[in-house]
Amino acid sequence: MRKPSLHIAILEPSRIIFEGLQSILFQSDLDCRVHRSESLEDLTELLETTSLDILIANPLQFLNREKEIRRIRKQYPSMSIAGIDYGIIQKQSMLTDLSFTLYDSVDHIIHQLSKLDTKNRNSGLQNNEDDNLTKREIEVLTGVVNGMMNKEIADALNISVHTVVRHRKNITMKTGIRSQSGLTIYAISKKIVSIEDIDI
Repeated sequence: MRKPSLHIAILEPSRIIFEGLQSILFQSDLDCRVHRSESLEDLTELLETTSLDILIANPLQFLNREKEIRRIRKQYPSMSIAGIDYGIIQKQSMLTDLSFTLYDSVDHIIHQLSKLDTKNRNSGLQNNEDDNLTKREIEVLTGVVNGMMNKEIADALNISVHTVVRHRKNITMKTGIRSQSGLTIYAISKKIVSIEDIDI
């Protein structure tokens, strides 16, 4: 049985960057249809007519529009978002599932997008083993639930901020949860923390 085409939108006003990414996608093994959106308004219109699997987005399009992005994520939960990391905006990582830079190799970019495709196809099929967190991930999760910043968690656990970020990405991949409130509910339901232990 033939795998259905992936619908990928690229939210990027630069035609050069769009065409470069489109060319990479078409030359890859990914069976995909590529759509272009120059603005968030274009994307909203596209979403009304097309079921997107992956959105590749310039994070500058998210600037001061976090509320709209969260609404789109809630309305289209099966759509994954890959951010293009220009090294400018740190906050965008909270709104995306993963990111890549324009300096990454073609293989790396395609591998990252393939991970999102796999995640989409397996969503809802995860068994309990998939979200088993390591001891260190549980420690990081506890810090996140208590509202600690990455640097505070790193200092408390005597690890680097980079390691904390990696653990947080692993937690998101294993649980499928991005928001702090969602992670809090998850941690309470899995008895990782109790309500009384949470610093409010």
